[in-house]
Amino acid sequence: MLTWSCLNFGFSYFALLHLPSLNQHIANRCQSVNGEKRKQSSRNVLDNASNLLTSLVSGANLGSMPIAEGAVTNLFDRPLFFFSLYDWFLEHGSVYKLAFGPKAFVVVSDPIVARRILRENTFSYDKGVLAVILEPIMGKGLIPADLETWKQRRRVLAPGFHTSYLEAMVQLFTSCSEGTVLKVNELLEGEGRDGQKSVELNLEAEFSNLALDIIGLDVFNYDFGSVTNESPVIKAVYGTLFEAEHRSTFYIPYWKFPLARWIVPRQRKFQDDLKVINTCLDGLIRNAKESRQETDVEKLQQRDYSNLKDASLLRFLVDM
Repeated sequence: MLTWSCLNFGFSYFALLHLPSLNQHIANRCQSVNGEKRKQSSRNVLDNASNLLTSLVSGANLGSMPIAEGAVTNLFDRPLFFFSLYDWFLEHGSVYKLAFGPKAFVVVSDPIVARRILRENTFSYDKGVLAVILEPIMGKGLIPADLETWKQRRRVLAPGFHTSYLEAMVQLFTSCSEGTVLKVNELLEGEGRDGQKSVELNLEAEFSNLALDIIGLDVFNYDFGSVTNESPVIKAVYGTLFEAEHRSTFYIPYWKFPLARWIVPRQRKFQDDLKVINTCLDGLIRNAKESRQETDVEKLQQRDYSNLKDASLLRFLVDM
């Protein structure tokens, strides 16, 4: 999912840039699980039919843009996050079209093109499948909202991102990142003990946990503790993300049928996961409202956020 991927990239970059000990260990001692041999997806009739249907539905080549074709059968046993976007980058370059499932995506890793899309030509693109996928999870929240709704919501949130808050969040980023570094160092120090010859570390999962912990404390003043534990809330969060991935690459939106949420096991699980998340968030919002100390925006921005027990964005919005 795009939003989660962007958060992962940002937190991953922050940790690697500012925490050289982790960077050095990873560079010197961690190896890819696949090693030098990258697995090539075997294609079958279903994959070929899927790619043909995708091409017919989503259109032909975009100029001279190269096309990377994914094997739809890979979706049956692993999440979309783990597809080899980097392999396709090496094969096709920094801008390519990914024909996969019911949609075709343009994958961009060129900084100049990314700047053109995100900064210079922002409003020429809609959120497309992202808004559709996230609607059951976030409704018309800030991330999946249409432009007009986004402008209204963003205007409300903007005062919360002031200098003192951002400085406090940098400290929070560092503190959470150090927890991940400690975990990695403990794993590396255990290498060689009890006959253990090597350490396998799923960095994507670790950075996802780190991102979740930062978001929880930053936005809600809630410590998921996902770097070291796996609570029902954490399982529910990842369950909803995997369901969103599933929906983004499935041809028939069967989940829209009224009875699907009760008949289909994975849809029942999705509804259960949403209930766990909403119960948790409703409780956090209720607690914040009960301890509300309403004041004007200027005084809120003058608070000493480095010493506040609750410096979250939720606290700012409730007190505003």
